[in-house]
Amino acid sequence: MYKDKEQMMDDKILSEFLDNAVQQAKTRIAEDGCLRTEDAVPLMLKSQFNHIAHLERDMVTRADFNGLKDQFSGLKDQFSGLKDQFSFLKWVIIFGFTFLAALQMYIAFVK
Repeated sequence: MYKDKEQMMDDKILSEFLDNAVQQAKTRIAEDGCLRTEDAVPLMLKSQFNHIAHLERDMVTRADFNGLKDQFSGLKDQFSGLKDQFSFLKWVIIFGFTFLAALQMYIAFVK
């Protein structure tokens, strides 16, 4: 999630700053009973900060994507093998029906 320790430290400092500003805004809102612009800004920033952090946690990385690509490539090979098996099975079924038709004609006309 973090590229380096410096970014992690910056995010931690920003998060603590926003937590403090949000707490002060909540206190002022509770005391005054109304929302002022200077109280809304920290609340909106904290909301966006949390949203971005959530997106970063769930973000698919290039390595994850390449891993999925490799898995799908393996599935493609398996389906190719199944296709060959179905092709063989189709010819066996056709041969079986042809044999049964010939046997039926033999029984009906020769016997």
